[in-house]
Amino acid sequence: MIIEPLSGTPVRIPPGRVAIRLTEAHHYAYRTLYNRFQTLLEGLPVLRDRDFDGRAVKMTPKQLSALNRAFASLTDAGERGSGVFDSQADDRSRLFKRTQYLS
Repeated sequence: MIIEPLSGTPVRIPPGRVAIRLTEAHHYAYRTLYNRFQTLLEGLPVLRDRDFDGRAVKMTPKQLSALNRAFASLTDAGERGSGVFDSQADDRSRLFKRTQYLS
């Protein structure tokens, strides 16, 4: 599943924020990232379920770039080979990241 990069439009209130619109495809990808604890590690914005119904969501440009990077890494990981040993290595690195965050 390829997710095209999001582009934000500047808003007046609050200053320094951009508005984006998220769809159900973004909801699935964000859930995948959230289940891997990448929201805590990569500085992604915390989004609620109601943010994915097409309304404008306001965030900083830094959070938007982190969200675009995370969506791009998600599609790159899906295109890679998905062998048994690749998944074991991914699980091991995810476990290391989780325990590193908790310590």
